[in-house]
Amino acid sequence: MKVNGNVLVQDIRKALASESTFFFNDLLENCNVLANTEHEPYLTLLSIFSHGKYSNYVEKSANLPELSEIETTKLRILTILRMSINKRVLKYSDMLAETGLNNSRDLEQVIIQSIQQNVLDCRIDEANEQVFVNQISGYNVTVDQQDYLLNSLSQWSESCRTITQKMQTDVDSATSRLKANTQETADFHRTVEAAKASVKKEKPHREASSAKSRKRLA
Repeated sequence: MKVNGNVLVQDIRKALASESTFFFNDLLENCNVLANTEHEPYLTLLSIFSHGKYSNYVEKSANLPELSEIETTKLRILTILRMSINKRVLKYSDMLAETGLNNSRDLEQVIIQSIQQNVLDCRIDEANEQVFVNQISGYNVTVDQQDYLLNSLSQWSESCRTITQKMQTDVDSATSRLKANTQETADFHRTVEAAKASVKKEKPHREASSAKSRKRLA
């Protein structure tokens, strides 16, 4: 069946302009038929939105469709998300270079939009011009990025296992100390009770002996 390239181009434009769409894998797969056609620039553009950064668009912009303001902002948001895959602390200088923005104020506006659209959870440190990333979502990843994420998850899992083992060791140690302290306390109470019993038992004898001594003196 012949595919209508113009329809696919419209689908691409619609997806790129949608403020709620950040995942393009399915569309990209359907649009691969645009390769080696007059509409290939749109396929390249979609590929950049799927896996690239704003700087990639700038490099090829002479041969690509012009972006609208909404599309430009979205690509800048996606750029920040992809920078966050390998780093959890992003410097303003690095983000400015990758997003093509000229000042911190404009960059912060893009970051705030990312937060508002629930694709980025972070803390902005304006004083030190950096961003601490907590969580990212709603974006495509490349095979290399998938390997990185899987490796990160494996490391996280191993760290959790190590921490769990350490916690269990600490719990076992604390339990042993508690049992030892409980035993020592019990032994101490038994010693005290034995001492009390001994004092009570010896008291009549001491009183009788004292009475005899007073009698002899009298």
